[in-house]
Amino acid sequence: MHLRGLDLNLLVALDALLEERNVTRAAERVNISQSGMSAALARLREYFDDQLLVPLGRKMVLTPLAQTFLAPVREIVLRAHTLIDATPGFNPVTAQRRFTIMASDYVARVLLAGVSERLVREAPSIVLEIVPHVDVPSEPLERGDIDLLIMPQQYLSQDHPSLRLFSDRYVCVSWVGNDQAVNPPDFDQYLALGHVVPRLGKGRNRGMAFDEWFLERFERHRRVDAIVMSFTMLSYFVVGTQRLATMHARLAEQDITHLPLRIHPLPFDMPEVIETLQWNGLNDPHPALAWLKGVLLEVAAELEGRAPGSPG
Repeated sequence: MHLRGLDLNLLVALDALLEERNVTRAAERVNISQSGMSAALARLREYFDDQLLVPLGRKMVLTPLAQTFLAPVREIVLRAHTLIDATPGFNPVTAQRRFTIMASDYVARVLLAGVSERLVREAPSIVLEIVPHVDVPSEPLERGDIDLLIMPQQYLSQDHPSLRLFSDRYVCVSWVGNDQAVNPPDFDQYLALGHVVPRLGKGRNRGMAFDEWFLERFERHRRVDAIVMSFTMLSYFVVGTQRLATMHARLAEQDITHLPLRIHPLPFDMPEVIETLQWNGLNDPHPALAWLKGVLLEVAAELEGRAPGSPG
């Protein structure tokens, strides 16, 4: 299809080129050959009478005109995908597709594992791909690289719709052989013992975010003995040591079923975490995505019905 002499298929190539700023990666993104993408770039340059991408050292950068194309071209491509995918009569039993969800390893374990189990029964040909958070999680959501984002509500963009999924409280975890934490530690003991904290991503560090909150409230530092790359590693770096870990109660309750741990209340008040579901508003008409959001909300409601520490 052509509009004012432009082959609209070239917009897909342009979107990939604007995002990747590399001919080879853009070709891989849309599953065409490198020579095919080079030809598409040549045609786009001719049509717009602009180089669009120009070399700068070892990389390619966008021209001023190409910079103005970023948002509108992405929106056009996203709307086209939504229009094509939004077919009536979506049937999860027979549907074949992949959904990409960006979530922490904590959410994957306490919530998404249950969603995946349900999909085995209700939608056997639907694949869930769980990817880790990046420093600016709204960007892949806006680009359409992910279908759904799950994060604590304070980290979400205000530019897209969202729904509350579930909440959790924080607890303190120690090894059963830790003779300094036989009883719940008081505030001074909590500070005196070493801590294991998570480091998530390069720029945004939720482990450090907690320490900043802690310092602002109490004007005192914890002693950090170990920094790990995920929430699910915290308990393993507590076992066999005198360390403590401050972690989600639902995750701690899972860990004590197979690790020699004690769970203690925190010696101070800490706000609950509220995990929230977010999606690109352009995808609202998408029946498959609406179905998956419904499944997530139902599984989260079941999780909410079981307070941390309750059976099931």
